[in-house]
Amino acid sequence: MGPKTCIGTTDTQVEEPHAKVTDEDRQFVLDNVNKLLDLPKALTQADIIAERCGVRPLAIKGKGGKADWVQLSRKHAIDTNKDDKYLSIFGGKLTDCINVGDEVAGLVKELGISLPHEDFKWYGEPDDSVRDEFFHRAQLMDFDALTPPKSSEPLTKRFWRRYGRNAINMLEKIRENPEKAELLIENSEYLRVEIEHAAEREMVTKLEDFLRRRSKISLVVRQADILAAPGLKEACEILFGDEADAKLQEYIDTLS
Repeated sequence: MGPKTCIGTTDTQVEEPHAKVTDEDRQFVLDNVNKLLDLPKALTQADIIAERCGVRPLAIKGKGGKADWVQLSRKHAIDTNKDDKYLSIFGGKLTDCINVGDEVAGLVKELGISLPHEDFKWYGEPDDSVRDEFFHRAQLMDFDALTPPKSSEPLTKRFWRRYGRNAINMLEKIRENPEKAELLIENSEYLRVEIEHAAEREMVTKLEDFLRRRSKISLVVRQADILAAPGLKEACEILFGDEADAKLQEYIDTLS
């Protein structure tokens, strides 16, 4: 994850979805990474920046039984309630999302619901002409020269990979106002214009939602550094407007 490393994972079958990282999970990961990697110094719990834990449902035929992670990790099942026209998806992975989406679309049509713009391509990169236009404009304004010193990749590469055709409009905003290329949270790799983009398009409802899910900030920056960042308040103002103070306090309260 840029200059940081995300290490995992453990697989433990649980009975309910409210899970958290246990001491056993933490030590299991540390023991294995220290055993398998040739590091100058063994990693300890003091090296952990952030943790995340979740429960993913796996589709198993019949009731009960122990999950076979290797066989079930990418499989999915869709339960269809034709009377209520309601679908429930169990299992699956992000890497298989297009196949799952195709299957869901087919089932929705079987329920008598028409799909607007059925042939519209909603995934993948735009045409090469759009990409070339972005890189041409970026080169003219020497966009990569604005790359923060601790960034893991040049701005042009990151903006195109992350925002596609929207990167062109973001580039123009920076050209008109260079302050939009400033970092609000050090080491986060998120510029002011990116937070504005999230506010406009991501439907962020909580600060934690932005820091942990809409971005990777809380996974690569220590919690204390996030709270101490001078730009955190401004980020809240961009995301939440008049509710900025309340949303910031709401986030702080979840940490206590």
